[in-house]
Amino acid sequence: MLETTEHHVKNSRGLAEFMKDFTIAEDEEFVSHDVVALFTSTPIPETLEYIKNELTKDVTLKDRTNLDVGDIMELLEFICNTTYFIFDGTIMQQKFGTAMGSPVSDAVANFYMEKLEQKALSTTPVNCKLR
Repeated sequence: MLETTEHHVKNSRGLAEFMKDFTIAEDEEFVSHDVVALFTSTPIPETLEYIKNELTKDVTLKDRTNLDVGDIMELLEFICNTTYFIFDGTIMQQKFGTAMGSPVSDAVANFYMEKLEQKALSTTPVNCKLR
């Protein structure tokens, strides 16, 4: 589930704590990736499918909510696909990504990053050592 991946760092303080005793060998490189416009770059259908799969696998879900996976997904899909805003006096609908300021946008974007991380790590060449 969210924020439980091996390489998750919650914030810059967590990264600093992780790095304080970290030594990089001469034959190693430290690589850090950043995302530009994360919320508006998050693909909603792909991310919702990932979230659905993760919720389906979560055996503790029933201990935290009376909603089933279908109910949660219906609500999430509605929230993610009804993003309207006013620009220059005109009502517009956001067509891609999650809305800035939406209470679920950070969680949805983090799920997408988790999915992306898993894909990247599973396709990393064996000669690229991760710690």
